[in-house]
Amino acid sequence: MTVKWALVKTNPLQMLSNEQASQLLSRMLSVHYNPGDRLELGREPGGWWVVEKGMMKVYQIAPDGSALTYAILGEGDSFGETTILTGHWVRATVEALEPSEVRYLPPDQFQALLTEYPDFALTLLKVLAERIRQSEERVFHISRLKLSQRIAHALVGLAQSVGHETEQGIEIPLTHQEIADYVGASREAVSRTLSRWARKGWVSTNRKAVILKDPTPFQLMTDRIREVA
Repeated sequence: MTVKWALVKTNPLQMLSNEQASQLLSRMLSVHYNPGDRLELGREPGGWWVVEKGMMKVYQIAPDGSALTYAILGEGDSFGETTILTGHWVRATVEALEPSEVRYLPPDQFQALLTEYPDFALTLLKVLAERIRQSEERVFHISRLKLSQRIAHALVGLAQSVGHETEQGIEIPLTHQEIADYVGASREAVSRTLSRWARKGWVSTNRKAVILKDPTPFQLMTDRIREVA
């Protein structure tokens, strides 16, 4: 079982040669997003996006006003393929969490790319299949696991995908609310759990980040999830 939910950390561009990747990037429009800037999928013309720098989140707002985050996107992560390949507009919001540079390719050029580079198309299919598997895994976690287990599992994955080493530990640059939206819980419940772990010396928190001071307890909890799932 993997430790990252939703979008897999695999960049299809890595399967192209350097020359092919450079040619593709030269076709793509570069777009800058400041923190808080949003891209509304399903409400604007579709396309294929690749995060070149920065961090973004993909989420939906429920009728009751609550949010569910599907994925945290970092360098090399892509989105928009499903809409192009299925012809159905997927309604979601992509929001920049920090200054981000994103490459964009129109739908017709993306489809031509799949024909032009069969290896790229095969790799993309593998990426999409992995996303489906991870989405199924996430449904199981949210519906069956205790909140503490869900938070621990998410922190391990987020530490690997968007965390960075500091003198204090591994810093995950997400707020309590952003983590709550990611695990399908209230901010208050997540804050209580993190506070309990802070008293044990496992984590420390500030307004914008959670720092894993001792990742061992979270890895142990994740290993137990793997044994039963």
